[in-house]
Amino acid sequence: MSSLLSSFQNLFHHRPLETGNDPLSPRLKKLPRRVQQVFLLSRLDDLPFASIAHALDVPLSLVEKYMALVLDHSQAACNPVSSAASHWYSRLQNPMTTASERIDFRRWLDASPSHREAFHTTELHWRRLLAPARELGVGHWYRRPLHAHLAWGGGSLAALVLGALAALYLWT
Repeated sequence: MSSLLSSFQNLFHHRPLETGNDPLSPRLKKLPRRVQQVFLLSRLDDLPFASIAHALDVPLSLVEKYMALVLDHSQAACNPVSSAASHWYSRLQNPMTTASERIDFRRWLDASPSHREAFHTTELHWRRLLAPARELGVGHWYRRPLHAHLAWGGGSLAALVLGALAALYLWT
């Protein structure tokens, strides 16, 4: 019995990340920080779009748009069919997708073998984005609000100014 399980022995063991080896990483690093954050919350934390929208206080449609942008930006060949496949892939993840839109997707998919191929390629591409996502998400920076450090710094600056004004008032 143990010999049957030996191949699964290290299934959940994660090797240390080797940075800089994945060719997709530089493309993802060129995306705006908020887009990276949405992507990492989806890919690494497996959060649904609605949860990401709620956590970041952005519209659900913006999360969908950012995810399509990630798929488009990180694919080697960007043409109208692959761009449409990226759009459909991210649209179908949105819980607000209507039955009518799902029918439209099915029609698009059935319209041409190139559409099916592009959608399948997009699905495989999404899976390949896990390694560069892990590299990009080192330190879990994406789980923190993007401008929290500015708010804290602004609060410290205000306290410093108020303290200086109080000291000046007391001195005079």
